[in-house]
Amino acid sequence: MNNRVLKALPTKEYRSIASQLEPVDLAQGAILYETGQTIADIYFPDDATVSYFSSTAEDETLEVCVIGNEGVVGIAAILGDSTAFQAVVQLPGRAYKIRRDSLRKEFKRCDTLHRVLLQYTNALLVQIGQTAVCNKFHSVEERFCRCLLMAHDQSSSDRLPLTQDVLARVLGSRRASVSVVASEFQKRGAIRYSRGLIDILDRNKLESAACECYETISAAHSKVGT
Repeated sequence: MNNRVLKALPTKEYRSIASQLEPVDLAQGAILYETGQTIADIYFPDDATVSYFSSTAEDETLEVCVIGNEGVVGIAAILGDSTAFQAVVQLPGRAYKIRRDSLRKEFKRCDTLHRVLLQYTNALLVQIGQTAVCNKFHSVEERFCRCLLMAHDQSSSDRLPLTQDVLARVLGSRRASVSVVASEFQKRGAIRYSRGLIDILDRNKLESAACECYETISAAHSKVGT
């Protein structure tokens, strides 16, 4: 069990919710929710990651946050019934699914779960806000590094199955721009890119080139469960 929200629960509360969790394998590119869709199931990623995308009337999309083992996909169901974003699996892997009504009951009944989910919701708001700032003011290179560092944090491997098309959509940039940046970091020895796979070779080089947004987002999530 790698999900940090679930790991933060005391034994009694964890046992109560564990019996209602269903392990699922999430395929890359799978759409968990469409914008405005009623949320029926909520996901606790284990080693999968899920991106939230916001879109315009012209069908242009931009990633507003990414959720991995630090959080919960569909947390909006605690407060309402539908989601404001499209949720798409970015990195494939395992997650644990629970029915919305079941989690709502546990949220009301379990003190620690209640506190941790509220802490996570606050961290998610920080992430969404900081991502908006990052997309507006920081370069493709800085955002590329932020994206890879967060994906690396949420993965159990140094190898990330990310194509340039996926990265372009996540960063709201042209594929050609992503290709140039990826090639530059490959020359620096920070990554190795081949056939839709990115190997993290030197994390320190990515950290030194990333903007402050990565640290801000990481710091917010580190407080969840404390």
